[in-house]
Amino acid sequence: MEASSYFAILVIFCCSVAPSLKSEPEVPRGHGEELGRHRDPEGHIPVLHDVPSPLEFWEKYASQRKPVLLRGVAKNFPAYSLWTDEYLRENYGELKVKLEAKVEKDHYPVGEKGLAQDTIRNFLKTYKNQDKYIVSQLPDPMSKEVMVLPCVRCGSFKNRALEANLWLSSGGTKSLLHKDADNAFNCLLNGTKDWILIDPEHEVNVPMAEEAISEYGGFSLINVDRVNLQRYPDFAKVPWWYANITAGDCLWLPYSYLHQVRSYGTKNMAVSVLFSRLKEFDSTGCDTAKPEYTPLSEADMVWTYDGIASQTMGNTDPFELNETLVDWCEENKDKILDATAVLEGLKQMQAMEEEEDENFEVHDVDILEEISHQVMMILDPTGTGSVSCDRLTQLTVAELKAVAEVMSSDPANTEQYEYKHFSPEQVRSVIMLAYDADSDRLELEAFIKKYQEALHGSEKIAREVFEMLDPENKGYANKDDLKGGMSQVLDMFTPRQLDDPAGIQWQHAKMEDEMFRKDAETPMQTHSRNAETPMQTHRENDKQADHAHGEL
Repeated sequence: MEASSYFAILVIFCCSVAPSLKSEPEVPRGHGEELGRHRDPEGHIPVLHDVPSPLEFWEKYASQRKPVLLRGVAKNFPAYSLWTDEYLRENYGELKVKLEAKVEKDHYPVGEKGLAQDTIRNFLKTYKNQDKYIVSQLPDPMSKEVMVLPCVRCGSFKNRALEANLWLSSGGTKSLLHKDADNAFNCLLNGTKDWILIDPEHEVNVPMAEEAISEYGGFSLINVDRVNLQRYPDFAKVPWWYANITAGDCLWLPYSYLHQVRSYGTKNMAVSVLFSRLKEFDSTGCDTAKPEYTPLSEADMVWTYDGIASQTMGNTDPFELNETLVDWCEENKDKILDATAVLEGLKQMQAMEEEEDENFEVHDVDILEEISHQVMMILDPTGTGSVSCDRLTQLTVAELKAVAEVMSSDPANTEQYEYKHFSPEQVRSVIMLAYDADSDRLELEAFIKKYQEALHGSEKIAREVFEMLDPENKGYANKDDLKGGMSQVLDMFTPRQLDDPAGIQWQHAKMEDEMFRKDAETPMQTHSRNAETPMQTHRENDKQADHAHGEL
């Protein structure tokens, strides 16, 4: 064969083989890495060194749903200098708070008061060497040492402060990528926090858990430690901003603004104050109002918490609820609100985003019916069967709060949460595992140990369960005792609450991400997770960000 012919055949062969060499798809930038590696940030959010006037704050930030960082303004809070561990222990040690794990949705730690329930005193004794994090409504006695910023102390904002929250850990906390239903000022008192922020206009490219259509809050299915861009390719398009927050700073976070937060420092403590989703601003009184910091204890807070009873954290904004009730009434052809109209409204609220039609399947109808009747008992105490639309426009805040408690209260706000968290099947299994058939005895200590080991439940609730099985206080329960008390115990753990489809969806995504980690991790990706996070890198590079954005 001539050399020229051989060369031609070789070229044809190489060209035909070349496509097969590209069969492996190109790995997108940031795939399998931490959130924020998929593209460079747009920059740091605007930074101010003084509190803006109420009108400027509304026009430039609140009405535009734009975040802004107010540098150093929380140094005016008494809490900034007072809230040492010793001070908190001595002055507020017996107040009750809610707990979460440092990694959001990982698990619920056990506290002195049960699952996810602790006292401040016990938390301070254990938080530096245990995986626990106070994410709680701020107890009222502590509110006198937290201040409300002058820009939200007049006009429409004045009476629309919803609740205040406390955040305390030994650092190392990590949230999901999520959005909150209400506006908030987040003020850091100790440590540092790094935020990733995504404008709501880009949510279309963010995989979100399916929430009810009524929800303004929610969370993404993205694994913030290991973003799967092959599963969620559109996320690669999403631009992001960042905020580096140090002790004394306050960040304004608009409602439904996607964000992810990591905390650092041996003690990381913050407070936040939530505000309604205002659509317009009445500046009445702002012209003459003095630009003063006001103790939170003097503010007209909608939801408060005495530090002893159940919390109201996360309850619905009663002003928004009022609009919803009026809408349900006006949509009714008879222009009245009765139990049937409330039930239909609740069914619509349970619809998933992709099921906004008349044929979606509603679950937990019996629970919704019960809620409907409870709502009408509040709105129609005389039992006439209905209320007019005019009556709904005249509801008091107290009446609206009572309705909100029925419609949206969180079981995790109570010491009884543990009874909602575990299923009857799980509890029955633990009881039978701890029961010794040979001696026909279920010993108290054996049951407590098995309950804590198998379910990671609290000793407090384990003892309460055992008391139901051992009503004569013998210190043990035999087979007859178990037969007599088992139904009472299991009934306590039978849920009477709506399903959480978003939570179930998150668990499925978490399992799939774990499979992805095992199958696809590379040394380079492992290295990136051991290195600085994207926000830490920009913290070092942007020490002058305050000055660059000071005029924004």
